[in-house]
Amino acid sequence: MIRTDAWQKQAIDELQTMLFANEHVLALALFGSAISNREPGPSSDSDILVIVQEEKFQQFYPDIEWLRPFGEVYAIQRFKNEFHGTIRICFFDFRRFDILVTTPPRLDQLDLWKSNPFWQGAKLLFSRSLDVAKCLTQTWRPPTPTFPSQAEFEEMSNNFWFKAMLAGYKVLRNDRLIASHLTLDLVRDCCVMGMILRDRATGTNIHRQGGEGNQLVDGWENPLTSYSATNLLDSIEQSSIQFDQLASRWSETYRERRYPLLEWLGYVRNSMNANFIQPPSTT
Repeated sequence: MIRTDAWQKQAIDELQTMLFANEHVLALALFGSAISNREPGPSSDSDILVIVQEEKFQQFYPDIEWLRPFGEVYAIQRFKNEFHGTIRICFFDFRRFDILVTTPPRLDQLDLWKSNPFWQGAKLLFSRSLDVAKCLTQTWRPPTPTFPSQAEFEEMSNNFWFKAMLAGYKVLRNDRLIASHLTLDLVRDCCVMGMILRDRATGTNIHRQGGEGNQLVDGWENPLTSYSATNLLDSIEQSSIQFDQLASRWSETYRERRYPLLEWLGYVRNSMNANFIQPPSTT
């Protein structure tokens, strides 16, 4: 049964009791939205920091057996870097935790982490280490989002236009499965461009509400009511218009590139209508 109550406090109390009894856990803390002044709703997750002994790290990441008391796992993501492992877990009642697992030596290198998740502070639930407690009571400056370099932006742009061209070929060859995959990827690329534009406008990549992002997608058309050849071509065309507009906002040196593609899509449409395939003229 899906939990529709404010379950977070009870779950955190249970987690604290369980981990405090485990001598290998050196500290437990909350961070992020879990320490905000907002009342959590049933859709809110809990951001949890678990600091364990270095030699016991693998018992807490990637292993999740220690989380079994919270119920059956519905979905999970795990990823790690040299400093910590992250477990994003959702149980069948749709309680969600974002759990960051690290060790004292790795926490000591917090200034080398790619991003500091504790910039808003951390609330210690318990600590067996004075050094850990001292580290988590520091004050940090808010992080600034990282943006693609000019070379990375150009690579992203080139990849978009190549995929757009290729999607048209796949429609022409009546391979709508791959055409659908490529076409949906074009929509995703437009979303990524919108995301970095929003981050640049707001100075942060942390957004509790959609804001400008919602305003962007409100102006987008979505022809994919089905994955017919015509709808796929319409979606490719709309994505090309959207990408040109977004990329032009990102870089003053960007030159719109949709017009050759629109000509190519016109040829694909005409070929489909005439029920024959003939290469377009190069003159």
